[in-house]
Amino acid sequence: MTSQQRPAVFVMEAQTKAALPIIQSLGCRGLRVVAGSSKRLSTGFFSRFCDERHIYPSPRDHTSDFQQWLLDFLRRRKIEMIFPVGGDGTAAVSAIQDEVRRHTLLLLPDDSVFRIGYAKISTLKTAAAAGVPIPDTWYPRDQPGGLDDVLPRIKSWPVLIKPSIGSGARGIIWCHDSDEVRRRFPEIEDEHGESFLQDFVPSAPHKTQYKVDMLVDADQRRLAGVVYGKTRMYPPDGGSSVLNFSADRPDILDHAHSMLVRMKWVGFCDFDFVDDPRDDVPKLMEINPRFPESFRMGPSVGIDFPMMMYDLAHGEAVAPIADYPKNRFLRFLPGDLLWFVRVDNKRRFSTWPSWFRFFGARTTYQVCSLSDPGPIIGYMLENIAMALGSGFWSERARWSSGPRGRRD
Repeated sequence: MTSQQRPAVFVMEAQTKAALPIIQSLGCRGLRVVAGSSKRLSTGFFSRFCDERHIYPSPRDHTSDFQQWLLDFLRRRKIEMIFPVGGDGTAAVSAIQDEVRRHTLLLLPDDSVFRIGYAKISTLKTAAAAGVPIPDTWYPRDQPGGLDDVLPRIKSWPVLIKPSIGSGARGIIWCHDSDEVRRRFPEIEDEHGESFLQDFVPSAPHKTQYKVDMLVDADQRRLAGVVYGKTRMYPPDGGSSVLNFSADRPDILDHAHSMLVRMKWVGFCDFDFVDDPRDDVPKLMEINPRFPESFRMGPSVGIDFPMMMYDLAHGEAVAPIADYPKNRFLRFLPGDLLWFVRVDNKRRFSTWPSWFRFFGARTTYQVCSLSDPGPIIGYMLENIAMALGSGFWSERARWSSGPRGRRD
């Protein structure tokens, strides 16, 4: 079979760290990988497993243009299956999924179900109905008196104002008293839409933020799941994870599965949990109905999510994976370098595992790979291009100021 005759799969958002392991997994299995991005310099474009590269309008900034581009592309190009990547990109595809399915296979829940996971308010209400622990949360729009009905119920401070729809820490602010909430809450809603108030879960030694990646079939049967903790983040006191470890937390796996059953989910989903040091209970923070930036953790412990999804979408039998190796590490080296050199970092020589542990069978790198070295070159070129653009430094400033959000 020639390269052109191989079944073609389309992987979106090739500039993200999430897209790279999908490209590599599908390419290793002999599929023709067609990658797309709104950026010409994209990490995934430089992978040796990427056979075609396409530039499209930004799903975030030009959603309708992207959707039209995608449908036109699928009409003229035979694509076996599409893998939506990125929060905005996945949401854009979900909104037109009925039209997309006329041309290719797509493993997503119905859009009405997807939106439950996409919006934090509906996610948290579903968690409460499923018996999954969440921080104390208040929804002003659900009360006749709005904030006047909610504020007397808050017994401890600070609390967070959070937009229902958003990614990273955008729109999330700390408030230390009722007057601050009254002043800031309308501002956040004007800028970000419907918002809510949530108890702040404090950090503590030996308490960890966790992520869960899970795949279920149309009957919500658990096909595979992995829990991994954030042992190093940048900024160090809470930000994007730069070193993760596979964790032995069956309780968190069960909570995630309960959510998917309750929502009648189909396909892949990612979750954020945090251990609450006040009661030692893991609390659900949010669902990410997309591939996270740390998605490589699953493949690094032997869970080939992309090929399992490919087989599932084609109606093939997929054998469940019941377990995975623990204390395996996923490292994002560029971010870990920033973690180490940060002036106020007091843990650089006492972290677990040692920062100087670069090699070993237990460590996998998110971008760096001897078998596929191109992406690290692409990553550097992509960031050089970003540094020369106006948005780069403002984004880095957002990382370094304001309340620390929980990110991948």
